[in-house]
Amino acid sequence: MTPTIIFRNNRLFLVTGSPGGSRIITTTLQVISNVIDHGMNIAEAVAAPRVHHQWRPDFLLTETGQSPDTLRLLEARGHKVVIGSTSGSANSILVTKDGLTGASDPRQRGTLAEGY
Repeated sequence: MTPTIIFRNNRLFLVTGSPGGSRIITTTLQVISNVIDHGMNIAEAVAAPRVHHQWRPDFLLTETGQSPDTLRLLEARGHKVVIGSTSGSANSILVTKDGLTGASDPRQRGTLAEGY
């Protein structure tokens, strides 16, 4: 499941991870990037549409919800884009100034990540 623990300034910042075989790393990385690089809260970061590529098969798999402009730009760069199945089931906890916030992946039923 690639449990990932991220510290910022020597303090716990983010805990995340996902099952998903070959998609584990891309799912986990995209949650992290959504929080750190794109400033999303944990619920937004977990729910955002994901992309995955693994060499074979040679296409870029994306979930529904990607911007049509983004899809066109990817295709213009030579990617074969396939809109397909969901990717992973990330469950995450983010430390905020107000305490711990949790988000379970809306792609899967029966999951829970809870803060206090």
